[in-house]
Amino acid sequence: MRSREVQVFGLESSGHTPRSRTDSCWSWLVCIAGTVSVVIVVGLVSSFGLLLPIWMETFQANRQQIAWIGSLYISSGCILYPVGCYLTGRFGYRFAAALGSTVGIIGFTLASFSSEVWMLYLTYGIFAGFGHTMIYNSCFLAVLQYFAKWRSLAVSIVASGSALGMLAMSQLTQIVLSASDWQWTVRGFSGLYFVCGLCSTLFVPLENQGETRKSDDMNKEEDRAPPLYRNISFIIFLISITILLMVTFVPHVHIIQYCAQELDIPSSKSSMLYTYYAIASFFSRHLFCKLGDYINRLYLYQVGMTICGLSVVCLPLARSFGSVVALFVVNGLFEGSMNGQWSLLLYDCVERNKVDQAMGYFSVCTGVGFAIGPSLAGLMADEFGFYAPSFYTAGALGILGATMGCLVSFTKHKTQSHNNEDISSDEFLLVSEKVTAL
Repeated sequence: MRSREVQVFGLESSGHTPRSRTDSCWSWLVCIAGTVSVVIVVGLVSSFGLLLPIWMETFQANRQQIAWIGSLYISSGCILYPVGCYLTGRFGYRFAAALGSTVGIIGFTLASFSSEVWMLYLTYGIFAGFGHTMIYNSCFLAVLQYFAKWRSLAVSIVASGSALGMLAMSQLTQIVLSASDWQWTVRGFSGLYFVCGLCSTLFVPLENQGETRKSDDMNKEEDRAPPLYRNISFIIFLISITILLMVTFVPHVHIIQYCAQELDIPSSKSSMLYTYYAIASFFSRHLFCKLGDYINRLYLYQVGMTICGLSVVCLPLARSFGSVVALFVVNGLFEGSMNGQWSLLLYDCVERNKVDQAMGYFSVCTGVGFAIGPSLAGLMADEFGFYAPSFYTAGALGILGATMGCLVSFTKHKTQSHNNEDISSDEFLLVSEKVTAL
């Protein structure tokens, strides 16, 4: 009887192929657990903007010093992504997610007792940041493992957790900050990471021999393929999107302090900006993915991110809360041109057997971009005494990064047509969704 129940949930393989264990009831439990974890870890990214002015006052630090904490939280996980890949491949998704939760809990707990800014760099920035990446990647990759027929739907559900996280966690953080202090708020973050650890227990390892064989064949082909540094379209796209990711996070980190300092808008009100942005972003990512089936994705990427850059340039001109909301919504409506389809753009630039390697380069470069952008914007605001130069520079760089996308179409790798012919629909879903796991 017990054996029959286990087979229904797809946990036992005797007498069945690996595919029979996918798309089961247990698979949807994994999908729910992954979505909950993504809501938490991505939501805490947007919550950092609420902590920035509080930490500036508590530690008597400038914008640049505090912005480094948020930059490290995002970038450290990206830079350490190869380590995470090794641990995931060596020990499995459940171990990687549980390890990320444990490291995050330790990081947030120690951060709540920090008496100096440099302590937050290590605890909140590096420890919790590494945990963030381990949990996030493991959730997506576990869902890929558990689904075949419903893989696309399952991944889209987990991906929607990013927007839901921005929507929910910023408001939850504001409520906790209003009721207590930042120390207890950060300790609450460690409690949320404990929830992620509980969710990770559902990531029971499954084997897929078919995909493993395909992966081995791709690795053999990769040894014979030319190195990526000779792929001009990939190099240009990497530079373009690194510039964009360097400036995209700037408004999210500094908008609360900007509203309080220059517009006299309290954080209890300005925190709603994250909610409006999240709603717009939720629809944007799905919309641009669909539009890309009918319109050249590079064109969508260039136009959408140019508009995002213009919205950042216009932020210093917004003198009321309503105008700031309008610009944030515009930014959210068009950011999907990058965040909704960058994995597909990356796939178009490289050989299909080079996607994993390209992902590694991409992760490290974007991690560096995340580290530099908000901190540089904070430094400029400290030097000038106001945020206008920071937003003008960020917006201009965003437009530059988007414009560079046009060069990709002129240097498009000639093997793209072969990629599209050789790869099956299931393989395409696996590769593109795996790349999106960042």
